[in-house]
Amino acid sequence: MREHCIAVTRFASDQPGFLDFSYRIKALAKAYRLTVISLEPLQQEELRIDGVEYIVFPFGQGRFGWIKYLYTCARLVRRDRPDRVVLLHSLLTPMLWLLRKIPVALYWNEHPSRFTALPPGHPFLKRLARRLSLKWAFYAAARRASLLMPIGEAHYHDLLAHACDPARVKLIHMGVCERFLRTAGNGGHGAHHAPVNLVYVGTVNQARGRDVMLEALALVNREQRIARLAIIGASEEELHYCGKRAVALGIAADISLSGRVCGTQVPAMLNGMDAGLCLWEDRPWWRFNPPTKLFEYLVAGLPVLASNICTHTQYITDGHNGIIFEYDAGSLANAIQRLWEMRNDLPMIRRNAFASGTQYLWREIEPVFLQAVAGMTARGHAATPKRACDSSMTGDLQKGPKGETA
Repeated sequence: MREHCIAVTRFASDQPGFLDFSYRIKALAKAYRLTVISLEPLQQEELRIDGVEYIVFPFGQGRFGWIKYLYTCARLVRRDRPDRVVLLHSLLTPMLWLLRKIPVALYWNEHPSRFTALPPGHPFLKRLARRLSLKWAFYAAARRASLLMPIGEAHYHDLLAHACDPARVKLIHMGVCERFLRTAGNGGHGAHHAPVNLVYVGTVNQARGRDVMLEALALVNREQRIARLAIIGASEEELHYCGKRAVALGIAADISLSGRVCGTQVPAMLNGMDAGLCLWEDRPWWRFNPPTKLFEYLVAGLPVLASNICTHTQYITDGHNGIIFEYDAGSLANAIQRLWEMRNDLPMIRRNAFASGTQYLWREIEPVFLQAVAGMTARGHAATPKRACDSSMTGDLQKGPKGETA
């Protein structure tokens, strides 16, 4: 009989994408008798896998629900004593205090300061409690993992800076499936004066550059229509906002809006695009998280227009496989203008983008992921201390702020 593995998930109610989790669940299902635990029934096509046992503990999204979910999952793990446990979100880290003598791998996909940050104006005791939570509930707990799997270089170095054992920290990028391979084709740019086609895929809100994108498109198309923008992944509320704002800015004819779609549909939606957009505010925790869509764009052969934050500039070189801009509408408008002026060079830039993205294909990463999970032991020492899928850092990093069975 195959070894038993329990994978614990923690998806947000407004989460737009699941592909990186899907890759890992499918890989584990091939190697183990797999049980997947979730807060809500997993209805997404990419997460429904034959032969997997699904368990739901519906405790809600609030802080109390989170704590109860952690405790209930840990109790089930202690009862069933699986051969392996994989925690598929850094928000599950405190569970490690509740588990012993079981090999546990932790997917470190978000910086914990995002969960513990408070504005400076909050009472001192509340801020102190959050700082202690960051230190003990996350970093101290993470040191108990048999295997830590950060998704990016900044995360990797941050874990080492917080005294995690290098032999147990393996950099394993999120990965991109083969469906994305060159899906953008030759782009949508046809006639010499035709607009360039831009695409944004992912969470749509103010902090992710929603207004910056819309205002930049209005600026760059003010005198001549040189760009079109497709936004994919908006909630119903954001679809309404973006549509209304586009009319007010006079760009309704230059923009297309799509709601949330299954991740497997995204590759086809990149066909005919000339460049992908990656932008978000320079918040401390986002200096650690490379966005999934950045790698998907590259594998699809799309140059990336990326805001100037280290988790973008580490992978995008201005003028080579994309364009870097400051996080404001004027700077993005200038970047779009540059792209349009460089349109004759787009075939070369697209080749560069694709070449820089192939290393992130999941088919290259999956064997390393499975080997790392198979090699961990309950004592916390992986079979090999070599880092997986590692690459060198670029520049100095800035640290963040202070059920039921389906």
